[in-house]
Amino acid sequence: MLDVKPLVEGVSLYRQVQAGIEDMIRANPRSKEIPLSDAQLAERFGVSRITVRRAVDELVGAGVLYRIQGVGTFVRQNKLKEKLTLNSFLDAWTQRAGWFNVRVGVFKRVTADRDLAGRLAVRPGAELVYIQRLRFQKDTLVAIDDRYMRSDCCPRLTTQDIRTSSLVDYLRNREGIELDHGEMEIEARRADQREAKGLGIRRGQPILVRRMTFVTKKNEPVLTGTSIYRADRVSYRVTVSA
Repeated sequence: MLDVKPLVEGVSLYRQVQAGIEDMIRANPRSKEIPLSDAQLAERFGVSRITVRRAVDELVGAGVLYRIQGVGTFVRQNKLKEKLTLNSFLDAWTQRAGWFNVRVGVFKRVTADRDLAGRLAVRPGAELVYIQRLRFQKDTLVAIDDRYMRSDCCPRLTTQDIRTSSLVDYLRNREGIELDHGEMEIEARRADQREAKGLGIRRGQPILVRRMTFVTKKNEPVLTGTSIYRADRVSYRVTVSA
């Protein structure tokens, strides 16, 4: 355990706790594993939970920590910032976020179950193309993309296409399909056993789940799927205009 500095008379308690938390983060190379519950911090610094909560609130506001409702408080690592647009996901994964690469986990033809048939407006049993894309920051897997496309919309799709461009770009530029919009839903929750194993994290750690379906100008869904992200490595940026 790290040494806890004695409280200083004349300095607000919550400010001292705030400085103590920052010292803990700087001194611990595995800062994501620091216990950050209000109870643990209150015991560590010998102050009330109300004092701890105020200190943590300010660190959250400063971007040092982040909270997930019902899950806990965590140290914010350097994150890949993904902007939600219809453009290539590669635009957002810049060199400023650290070196990254994309690998193809699965690329094969499958048949649509009832759920996928409903999402892509095809009959159950229709042929689809399934792609699993793995996104790494350096050697760390930070996102797993599962995508399903109507096979008649991607007859020329190759592994190289999947690695070097988004599927949205492929549909537009290679197949001439005019996409109109994407419907997306984002959820923060704990990783189950399968998701934790896939991302190489512990069961119960926070993840972000993004579900999407892309639709043409004729209102035909052509691409659907889910992405799961390590919440300590990825954040989203959304631009809203009136």
